[in-house]
Amino acid sequence: MGFGEPTTGAGGEPPDLAERLEQARQIVATLIPGAVADEGAQPTIWVPSADGLRERFLELQRRLGPLELLPLLRMRGGRPAVLLVPKPPPGRWAWQTNLLLFLATVGTTFAAGYLQSLGLVQLGFMDSPVTGGLAFSLSLLLILGAHEMGHKLVAVRRGIDASLPYFIPIPPVPPFVIGTMGAVIVTRTPSPNRDSLMELGASGPIAGFLAAIPVLIYGVMHSFPIQPGQVEGVVVFPDPLLVQWLVRWLRDLPPGTDLLMHPVMFAGWIGLMVTSLNLLPSGMLDGGHAVRAAAGARWHHGISVAGVVIAVVIGAWVMAILMLLLLRRGHVGPLDDLTPLSPSRRVMGLALVAIFALSVSALFPLTSIPDLFR
Repeated sequence: MGFGEPTTGAGGEPPDLAERLEQARQIVATLIPGAVADEGAQPTIWVPSADGLRERFLELQRRLGPLELLPLLRMRGGRPAVLLVPKPPPGRWAWQTNLLLFLATVGTTFAAGYLQSLGLVQLGFMDSPVTGGLAFSLSLLLILGAHEMGHKLVAVRRGIDASLPYFIPIPPVPPFVIGTMGAVIVTRTPSPNRDSLMELGASGPIAGFLAAIPVLIYGVMHSFPIQPGQVEGVVVFPDPLLVQWLVRWLRDLPPGTDLLMHPVMFAGWIGLMVTSLNLLPSGMLDGGHAVRAAAGARWHHGISVAGVVIAVVIGAWVMAILMLLLLRRGHVGPLDDLTPLSPSRRVMGLALVAIFALSVSALFPLTSIPDLFR
């Protein structure tokens, strides 16, 4: 065993805390020459400089894993320091729960698509509400699944302990007429550094946005042109920029003609809405991760408040309330909070701004006509 490698107890278990901390200090001293331990309430090791520590700090995280310790690279009193904290126990994820929630969400989104399609069948645009229910459910779950698996794959790649996606079913009743409140993954350990935190926040929206594009293309091509006044009871919402562009590029509609959405197009529309809401720059949302990675802890809270204001402006009142309630939790940040974001991850952050601009839409109707499917 080389100097600085962790040892274990006689039975293979980690040694007691004092011994683990001493081993951790030796590992830090090996990887970061000039590091000086400071005995205090929280084990602190002062380091000469945070410059060029990215790869050595990643190695430090790896070596401290068997000791059940996590290193935090932070500024304390204007000096860079490594703080040693207990590593959370591994998550005990029961995949059966994820599967049951997914199957329940298949059922609730199918019911939502079925109810939406009844009016289209009555008007002669579709033959069967079952077909519409399946088309809506599968399309929406494709987008939501791509979003969450984007997060999961980055978590696996970066060594972040994360669950499988938990889909959230809900009966298709107002105001949750789409049959779901989306999906989430739960992480147990922080991101290793700012780059990986940006990747974690960006991967879901990018994957969901890319999945929404073919869904929208199919939906736009199969939606139903109508003349003003041809169909009563239509609720009209403003379309995101991407939807406006696709309609303009893919359909040659006469002036004044509207497009009644096919269930697949509606699923794509909802997918963009979910993407834009997740990209609000607040708290622990995907946009909040990106802001925390790019701007650091100092700016995160203020920008999070601005994110709540944006949610109110676009009519996402429920989201704004949830965001406001969660603001006091703050953001744990990455383990290495001092190594700046790399240029490629800054580009990734700019891509998120573009995706938000293409996906966002006001969530209040342009017309207040009774619901088509009442």
